[in-house]
Amino acid sequence: MASDPQPILRLSAMQRIERLVFAVAFIGLVLTGIPQRYASEAWTHIPIVIGGGIESLRILHRFFALIFLAEAIYHTLAVGYRWFVIGRRVTMLPGIGAVRDLIGHIGLRKESGDYRFILKFEYLILVIGVLVLGITGLILWSPIAATTTLPGEAIPVARSVHSDHALLTVILVVLIRLGILILWHPNRAAVLADQPVAASDERIRARRRVYIPVALVIAVIVVGGLYAFLSSEQTAISTVPRRQAVIYAPQTVPETGDPHIGEVLWQTLRCAFCHGESANGGIDGEPALRPPELTYAAFYEQVRVGRGEMPAFSDSELPDGYLVHLWAWLTQPVE
Repeated sequence: MASDPQPILRLSAMQRIERLVFAVAFIGLVLTGIPQRYASEAWTHIPIVIGGGIESLRILHRFFALIFLAEAIYHTLAVGYRWFVIGRRVTMLPGIGAVRDLIGHIGLRKESGDYRFILKFEYLILVIGVLVLGITGLILWSPIAATTTLPGEAIPVARSVHSDHALLTVILVVLIRLGILILWHPNRAAVLADQPVAASDERIRARRRVYIPVALVIAVIVVGGLYAFLSSEQTAISTVPRRQAVIYAPQTVPETGDPHIGEVLWQTLRCAFCHGESANGGIDGEPALRPPELTYAAFYEQVRVGRGEMPAFSDSELPDGYLVHLWAWLTQPVE
């Protein structure tokens, strides 16, 4: 007598929505991040123009980053709910068994062809990527706020790590996805689907009454902290229409600028689109700005008034505090 067929394990509706949101945010970050990394290359001119310019791409990149952060917060709380309330183990992180499967599939011992372990290593890569890119991305989003507790040298380090690790994560995920599509056929439903519920209904209700208020408080604290940090300074994401400004003697001291902060600020402004990623001149003949041929006062006036094809920047879009950091970086010897 034939045995009854086993039920097919499937993702829940919320898990499917979560994966869709994650995929949209991930692809959006890739499409808006790669042109910024290679902004000085000629081939990126087309995607930059399609995206509405380098500044628009940065705004879009930050928009997708916000979606990515929101998804990461929700996923962490959802995993905590399934573990604490329902009593399901966290099975997506690779353990000793996944390592043994990996060793077996590279030829050290015979295997049956079950490639579920590869999904666990992909998940680990994404978890590490979210942590590294999230921390470094927040530092680059608000560099001046970050340097209230970190040294100025942390800014270029964060920029390098963010860019390199993002590229590495994209390459690894694409290779794994291609391997799954072409070579491997892991039973993702068996890995990702919920395990049988072990806890009783009464215990689940009791733990839910504890977990949901705590999770809401944690979510409010995390979201509030992120909002306070990200809105603590003016950035390219909140620019305002340019206007003519009354020129006066700047009340800033150029000697107080930090070249490390200035280097990162340069990458967040549309100046880099014309004058080059390192201010060494643009691809359409725009002049190099390093080293500057102006005094700080003349530099300040040209930024505020504009000249020729160069637009004017108001103090709302480009505060005086930014200018001293930019000046410190522009006047540094070119390595």
